Amino acid sequence: MSRGRALAAAALALAACRAAPPAPFTVRHGAAARPPPAAAPAAPPALRALVLGDFGDETAQQAALARAVAAAHARAPFDLAFSPGDNLYDCGPDPRRPGAEACRFGDDGASVAAGFLPPADPRFARFDARFPALRREGAPVPVYLALGNHDVASGGDCGDGALPPGPQARLKACLEVAHASPVWRMPARHYVVDRGPARFIVLDSNLLLGDYGGFTLEAEAAFLRAAAAGCHERPCFVVAHHPTATAGQHRREADPAYRARAALLEQAAGGAVAAWLCGHDHDLQHLRAAAGYDVLVSGNASRGRPRERFEQVSVPGAQLLFASTAWGYLTLEVSPGAWSARFAAADGAPLHCCQASFPGRCEPVACPAP
Repeated sequence: MSRGRALAAAALALAACRAAPPAPFTVRHGAAARPPPAAAPAAPPALRALVLGDFGDETAQQAALARAVAAAHARAPFDLAFSPGDNLYDCGPDPRRPGAEACRFGDDGASVAAGFLPPADPRFARFDARFPALRREGAPVPVYLALGNHDVASGGDCGDGALPPGPQARLKACLEVAHASPVWRMPARHYVVDRGPARFIVLDSNLLLGDYGGFTLEAEAAFLRAAAAGCHERPCFVVAHHPTATAGQHRREADPAYRARAALLEQAAGGAVAAWLCGHDHDLQHLRAAAGYDVLVSGNASRGRPRERFEQVSVPGAQLLFASTAWGYLTLEVSPGAWSARFAAADGAPLHCCQASFPGRCEPVACPAP
C-alpha cells in the first residue's frame, strides 16, 4: 500500500472508530431550502422499507446504526430491508477458502448453479453478526442485498494472485450470491422483489464502471428493461450500489463513459423508475436526476466522510436537494398511488423528508412525527 493510501486508510479508521458521530455538515437547495410544507394526510403505508448501505465494516459507526435501526423498528416495524452494496469491506468474500473455487453461475449469469455449498467464511460475520435481527409478527424481516465495488474488489491489496482480476471478481460475486443467513438474501446478481404495491429491481451497478468477469452492461440493461415492464402502473425502485447522480466524493467517477453507461440503464427503464436507491457515497443525499426520477443515497452506515461538502453534482442537469454527512439511514414508505422517504440520524432525529403522489416526484415536506 502506498504511503498516501495508508494515511487515508488510517484517517478513515480513526473517524469510523469515534464513539459518537462528528457534528454533521448539511446542505439544502431548491425546494428543500425553503420552509417545507406540511406533509399531505396519508393512509397507513402498505409497505415500510429500510435502506442502509455500506454497512460492511466493524466500526463504532456500524454499531450505532445497528442500534438506531433496531430502535426505529421497535417504533414502527419494517417489512423488508435493503443493503445496497459494500457488504464486506474491504475486499469481499475470501476466494481462497477451500471449495470456494467451485462456485459457478448458472446459464442466466445471475444465480448460482445448483449444487454448490459455499464454504464457511468468517468475513460474512461482519454483516451477519452486526445487522439487527429484525422480526415482524414472529418472522424475520428479509434483508435483500446488492453487490458493491468492495464486494468484488480484485485489484491492488485485494488481489489474490492465483486468479486474474476478472475471474476473481466473478468468483467473489458468485460467493456473495451463494451465501445465505437469516439476515442475508441475495438470490441472484440481479433480481426483482415484488412486495405489496411496490417493485424493487436490484442491479449489479459495478457495470457502470465497466464490464467485468464476463458480465456486460448490455445484459444488465436487458434485465432492467424486462423488469421495468408494468412500472408505469405502480412505483418501481431500482436498488443499486452506485448512484446515477451524486454530489459526494464519487462524483469524480462520473466521467463521460460512466454517464453514458448510466444513460443506457435509464433508457432501458423507459422513464418508469420512481427512485434510484443506492449508497457508494458515505453520506445521505436526495437528488433529482436529469431524467426526472429521484436519487436517494443512503451510504453512511459504517464509514463516514465528515469532510464532504457537496460542492458539485456529477451530472449536468441533475439537482441536489439535500445532503448530509450525518450518520443515518433511509426509510421508504409505499402505499397504492403514493410513496414517501425519510432520512433520519443515528439518534432517530429526522433530517429530510419527501412525499410523492405516483407518478409524480418526491417533493420535500416537513417530516411528520415518528
